[in-house]
Amino acid sequence: MMRWILAGVMMVLAAGTAEAADGKALFAAKGCTACHGAEGRKALAATPHLAGQNAVYLTRQMNEIAEGLRAAPALKPMKPFIDKTAAEERKAMADWLAAQPPADSGTGDAAKIARGEELFDEQGCIGCHGANGAKPLSDYPVLAGQRKDYLAAQIKAIRDEVRSTRRARLMVANVRTLKDAQVDDVAEFLSQSKRK
Repeated sequence: MMRWILAGVMMVLAAGTAEAADGKALFAAKGCTACHGAEGRKALAATPHLAGQNAVYLTRQMNEIAEGLRAAPALKPMKPFIDKTAAEERKAMADWLAAQPPADSGTGDAAKIARGEELFDEQGCIGCHGANGAKPLSDYPVLAGQRKDYLAAQIKAIRDEVRSTRRARLMVANVRTLKDAQVDDVAEFLSQSKRK
């Protein structure tokens, strides 16, 4: 009899682990699709596309929100959702999102794209985010193909030291001199770059 009870407990634990490993199901069940869209695409305005994003970066961002290290006003609606996830669930969602095809970025303004590309290179952004923002260091975000409005808001928040996590503070020197119009050019360029 004890063997059957133990076997039953093991089956329940195994089912819980399998469920936790299903990033797609967790992403939907935790309510993430409401803002970030199905499969992490078609996000609401000022909300990032997550499909095709770096999994290590996504996991770190969710953990920082859970720990209160990222606490900007725009993140307040997300905090209760993140608080209801375990660390292994966040990793499962991040792994699943990273494997999804990226969102279609549409078309952009050619002159702004050219100016933005030049600024991206001049400001040294390529060092951490890679060529065209598409091949970052291992735990940095992929910027290519991200929403223009989200990119512009984040660059300005870093420049103005509103977003001030340790990593964001490393970027301040690179973006401090950018005027709003230049930030918009960089955001235009990155939004039109292709996410691998």
